[in-house]
Parts: sequence; structure tokens; C-alpha cells
Amino acid sequence: MSATWEEPAFRRVTGNTWRPGGLELTRRALDWCAARNLLRPGGLALDMGCGAGGTLNLLTSLGLRAVGLDRRANPDAEAAQGAAWRMCADVTRPPLAAGIADILLFECVLSLLAEPRTALCAASRVLARGGICIVSDITLRIATASEQRDASSCFSGALSPRDWRALLQTAGLRVLHEEDHSHALAQLAARLVWYGEDTADRTETCLARVCGFPSSGKSCQPRGYGLWIARKEAICTP
Repeated sequence: MSATWEEPAFRRVTGNTWRPGGLELTRRALDWCAARNLLRPGGLALDMGCGAGGTLNLLTSLGLRAVGLDRRANPDAEAAQGAAWRMCADVTRPPLAAGIADILLFECVLSLLAEPRTALCAASRVLARGGICIVSDITLRIATASEQRDASSCFSGALSPRDWRALLQTAGLRVLHEEDHSHALAQLAARLVWYGEDTADRTETCLARVCGFPSSGKSCQPRGYGLWIARKEAICTP
């Protein structure tokens, strides 16, 4: 089974961002930080799981030094501009020195990982004290038992908003701000229907895996999408 972001319908709809909300949501988070003097001019921003590289170009356009980490070499990656670089690396073991980054971004990435806490703690190590971590990801809107994680879809790695906050806190990150952007998930679902594959089966599969829509009559828990902005204030401990 191919990964969600490899589906033609998904790529056609999301372009080079591969997530609900796209660059609009990323810019919203960065603008919130900038308005509160949380972004250091020329600071180093790490996009963890950078995919096609859309966020990297946004970061460089805002005067930040940007580095993207992704363990998959992506031949469709958009050419990075300015000071942006891409590294083929595992985000759970970033090959970077401690305390060098000013900003971390995990955009619909943590829910794909078997051990998101391990990845977040590893990333927190490379974040400078006082640095900012921006996370956007799938949420469970009704508390339920965890499902078996599927590395091809972030759907199965969804957490409740409370659990996302707790995950950030265990990594030594204090949540400064959070927002519910479930409408972005609904908009993505609508666009997948409108611009989806010619074959209904592939579009239905993509909807089920990305947006939590039931496939083949199966029931599902309602999902949403959230944004969190946190600041590093402590050292993550095992």
C-alpha cells in the first residue's frame, strides 16, 4: 500500500504541502510568533519531515535560515530558495548539535511515527532554550483507545488535544497557544471529493486514510486538526 502523500489525488489537491491548512496555517503560526517577538531575525528553523519543501521556501522568504529533514529522498521536492537546505535524515535521530535551532516545525508528522515522544524529545534537544516549536496534527475529537499505528497515514496516530499538550510538556515544551483548525481537515476532504481520482475506489481510500471518513461501510471516530505553539523551557528526560 502506498503512503497517503503518494496518492495522485492527494498530491494534486495539496500541492507541495501535503497537509490540511497548507502554507496558510504555517504562516498564521509564524505571524503569531512574530507579533510576540518570538522569532529571531536570521534564526535557524528546522522543518522536521519537510516533504516536498513548501514550508522551507516560506521560512526563507521571512528571513530565516531553513533546514529541512526528511528520511525519504523526494524527487518531486520543490527547489529550495535562499539559505534553505534539505537533509536526508531520520527525524527521531536528527544529526545536529544540541541547542542550535531557534524554531522547530512538525507539520502533520508526529502522528505518522511509532514513537512520537522519542522524536519530539530528540528534536527538543537541538532546540535552544527559549526556542519555539510549532506542531500541527490530526486530533481525536472523542477520547478513544489508541489504534494500531499505520506509517502510511497520520489518521491512526491521532491524539486528543489534551494528549498533544501532554506530549509537548513531556518534551520540556510549554504550550503558549493552541487553535482548533478542524475546518481545514473538512476543506481538504471536500477538495479530495471535488478534484479526486477518476476512480472512485482510490478517492474513497484516500479520504478514509487522510481525513477519517469511513470506508466500505466501516465506522470511525471523528477527527479534527489542531495547531500548537510551544516554547522550550526544560530538558527532556527519558
